[in-house]
Amino acid sequence: MKHKLIFAVWGLQTKMDEDLAQLINASASYAEVEANGRPENPLKFPSPSVGQARRVTAVVHSPTTFEEAEVPNVVYEARRDGSAPHRAYWIGRKLKKAIYGCVRSCTVLKLMPGSVWTGPDSGSAGMGVKWEVTAEMAAVKIMDWNRVRALRGKHFEDPANELSAMQMLSGGGDTPNVLRVLDVLQDAQYLYSFMPYCSSGELFSYVEHGRFTEPVARFWFRQLLNVSCRDSGSCGKF
Repeated sequence: MKHKLIFAVWGLQTKMDEDLAQLINASASYAEVEANGRPENPLKFPSPSVGQARRVTAVVHSPTTFEEAEVPNVVYEARRDGSAPHRAYWIGRKLKKAIYGCVRSCTVLKLMPGSVWTGPDSGSAGMGVKWEVTAEMAAVKIMDWNRVRALRGKHFEDPANELSAMQMLSGGGDTPNVLRVLDVLQDAQYLYSFMPYCSSGELFSYVEHGRFTEPVARFWFRQLLNVSCRDSGSCGKF
């Protein structure tokens, strides 16, 4: 019984020491942090991979109702080799504002069987190509080039770095807790970043409503660390 009591007290003391160390780290002053050494330079990401976008009015077919209509704001990649893109995006309603533009929902489209692709402009209405609605949804961040140029160097968020980081972290799309980047495209007016659509919103929206309990914070932070502490050399942020 005496040995069990000793081990229990030792375990309690260890836990108290760990908690104290966490409190000391959390309450460290700027001078103490500075005395700990110079910070590492931010990670330099490679340049983002950006394709050329075509934004057109296109013929879209519904496989459930068998109806067809010409709809505006269909975006796809105009490939340099002239081959057909893997998908197109029918851009829909606005979800939220963004620093450089807005975020909108998209319906993902695929080429209908029998469509003959002859070049970058083949996806437009009147060119003989039809697009079919799929069950897949996407979200697109649309950034206005004029606003990007006006704020470049004046705002802490840089679209190029953001896209580079997202492409590097998502890799082949099998990284846990990271949404893969479907496409990054640009035209003369806009920069488009397409990702899978998540209907429950973003983590920041939950943080805005108040503090998390400790178990909930651990749940989310464990996922962030599972991204940050892999081989990327990067760190996620809320």
